[in-house]
Amino acid sequence: MSVTMLALARYTLKGPYQAAAVVGLLAVLSAFIPPVFPNAALGVAVASICMMLSSVLVGLIILTQGSVSGLKVIGVSILGITLVAWILLNAPQLGLWTGLVQWLPIILLAHTLRTSNSLALTMMVGVALGSIGIAAQYLVWTEIEREWIAIAVQRLQQVDQLDPQLIERNVQLIRLFVLAMVAMAYLLLMLIVLTARWMQARLAQSKGFAQEFQSLALGKSAAAMAVVLIGLSFWLRQTWLSSLSFMVIIAFLFQGIAVVHGKLVPTKKSGVLLGLFYTLLLIFPQVVALTSFVGVIDNWVNFRKKPENSNDINDTK
Repeated sequence: MSVTMLALARYTLKGPYQAAAVVGLLAVLSAFIPPVFPNAALGVAVASICMMLSSVLVGLIILTQGSVSGLKVIGVSILGITLVAWILLNAPQLGLWTGLVQWLPIILLAHTLRTSNSLALTMMVGVALGSIGIAAQYLVWTEIEREWIAIAVQRLQQVDQLDPQLIERNVQLIRLFVLAMVAMAYLLLMLIVLTARWMQARLAQSKGFAQEFQSLALGKSAAAMAVVLIGLSFWLRQTWLSSLSFMVIIAFLFQGIAVVHGKLVPTKKSGVLLGLFYTLLLIFPQVVALTSFVGVIDNWVNFRKKPENSNDINDTK
C-alpha cells in the first residue's frame, strides 16, 4: 500500500499538469462513486479513500513545492471538477465547495508546517480552525442538535412497538455525534497532514518525520489550558465546551502517541508492541483517554527525557 502511495506521489510531483490531473480525478471520484456503486457502504468507503488521498497530495505539493504551486494545482482541479459536475449533474458549485471544504484547511495547515517546520504549531493552528468551526456550528446552525434528535425520534417512533430505551440510546448517539463532529474533522485533517509529511520524508529518503513526531510536545501553556477547558466542560455541561474538549483531547492524543513511539521504537520488539498499542487504541476508549492524559502530563514530566550525556538529535527534513 505504501509503495503504491509513494509511486502516485512521485507521479503527482512531476509537474503541475500531472498534479492537477491526479488531484482533480481523485476529487471527482470521491463525489461520483457513492451514487453509482452497487454497495452503498463500500462506495462511501472508496470515496472517502479518494477524498483523503487527494487531500494528502495537496498537502504534499505545498510541503515540497510551496503554497503557490499548491494553489495553482487546486485552481485547475476546481475548474475541472466544476466542468464535470456542470455537465453530468448540472451542479457547477460542486467544484467551489470541494475547494473550500476539502482543501482550504489542508492549504492552511500544510503552509503552516512548511513555514514553521513545527508539528506542534501546526496542530495548534488546527485547534484554532476547529474552534472557528465549532463557533460557526453553534452560532449559524444553533438548533443542529435539537433538529437531528427530533428527526431521529420522529423516525424511530414510526416503528411499531419500539422500545423507549432504544429511542433514548439513539438520541444519545446523535448527541454524541454532534459533539464529536468537529473533533473528528480535526482528527482527519491532522492525519492527512501527517501522512503528507511522511510522504515528503520518504520521497527524500529522510528520517526527519520520525524524529519530528517522536519529539512532538504542545507545551505547558496548551496543556494547562486543556486541563482547565476539560474541567469546565464537566462542570458547566455546555455543548460547545464539550465539542472543544473533544478536539483538545485528540490534539494531546497525538502527543501521547508520540510518547509511546519515543519509548517503544528503540526497543527490539517495537513493531509488535506498537501493533498491540494501536489495536488497543482502536478497541478501547479507555486507552484513548489514558494516552491523551499521558500527552498532557508529558509537558511537565517529560517521559522522553534523555540522559544528560546523550547527544541531541537535530530535526531534519
